[in-house]
Amino acid sequence: MKIGLASDSFGNVEALVVAFDTLSEGGAERIFFLGGRYGDVDAALARKRAGVPRAPPTPADGNLGFLEAVQGALSSQASEGMEDEAENLARRVVRVASKACPEYQRERAPRKVFEMVDGLICCLVHDKSELTRDDIANASVLFHGNSGHPALVAIGPRIFVTPGHLRALDPDGRPPTFTLLDVGPQGMEMTIYSAFGEEMGKERVALGTRSRVSVK
Repeated sequence: MKIGLASDSFGNVEALVVAFDTLSEGGAERIFFLGGRYGDVDAALARKRAGVPRAPPTPADGNLGFLEAVQGALSSQASEGMEDEAENLARRVVRVASKACPEYQRERAPRKVFEMVDGLICCLVHDKSELTRDDIANASVLFHGNSGHPALVAIGPRIFVTPGHLRALDPDGRPPTFTLLDVGPQGMEMTIYSAFGEEMGKERVALGTRSRVSVK
């Protein structure tokens, strides 16, 4: 199963759109947005819905009336297709709010979410300092944001995963990244992408036999 991961965009919606497109093309069945800023997901989806396809080239015979009709039809079809694509994406995105989000302060968005991924209990949170003992005891995989760089780390039977950040300007000067996590029977492989959708590298970790649960 493939899971897309993005976090800490803080208004850099362009990078989040690139991440959503790249992760969808990579086969992500679900996309976890790990906070910072909750509303950026809505802004990215709005841009996807409003996207306009490139116009076809002008014909040599100058039949502009025909061209306008073709362009209008293509534009209408493309808009409908982009709306469908955006709705499909919206159904696959799972997100949590961070302390910097108004939704967090007003308790209008989840601060923590539990998901099942290929038989593994997973906990999603923005800041891993908000994880409780029960969270860590009950979850096999802990996804978090609030990190300057991507990481896939096994600590005992638990695995901590973060995609890094998508800020336009990072205070520490670390480049923005997002990731695609491939979860298999034997382990996990995380592919790291730049904010432009270029592959930067991979990280891998093995799964312990007791980390997996069976759901019937």
